[in-house]
Amino acid sequence: MFGNGKLAARSALAVGLAGLAMLAATPAMASAGAPAGAPAATGSFKTWPAAQRAAGFRLKKATRTYGLRRTNDILVSKCEVAGKLRKRNVYAEWRGSNKRYMSIDQNNSGGPCSNFGAARPLGTYRIQGHKAHMYGFCGIGTLPSCRSKHIVLVLTWKAGRDYYVTYSHNEWRRTLVSFSRSLRRV
Repeated sequence: MFGNGKLAARSALAVGLAGLAMLAATPAMASAGAPAGAPAATGSFKTWPAAQRAAGFRLKKATRTYGLRRTNDILVSKCEVAGKLRKRNVYAEWRGSNKRYMSIDQNNSGGPCSNFGAARPLGTYRIQGHKAHMYGFCGIGTLPSCRSKHIVLVLTWKAGRDYYVTYSHNEWRRTLVSFSRSLRRV
């Protein structure tokens, strides 16, 4: 998960941001929601209840978005980890001016469905009673200092069988933590 050197840092940042951009730009795939008890679906959904029906597990949405607006549909996809392909990954993002964004990636696999790349550990926080780890794309090579606001931050935690990853750019650490603490069941 962690790497050294300019090339590793640039590659990880490019891969991580390209992955986020790809998720945000993915066109609608399948479906309206799946009925209760049916296999989970994939696709692009305008509402949280529709995304939750498709995902087949209880989702959380942000109640504090700091003036950012959800700009794209909520994406439901397969967990791309061997042995967990029947699990679902759900992604939503909020954007604002000055390249500010925050997003949530949640799944029901009990662990990560992807690798966000080489990042520096920045601390441990409590999110709704669970231990969360923060990482930053910073302080390596030509990347900004880890004390800067102008970096990509990642916060990860597990709650039962659900796994959460929140991201931000151009936000302070405390803002990402507050955003993550604001998550409530749909």
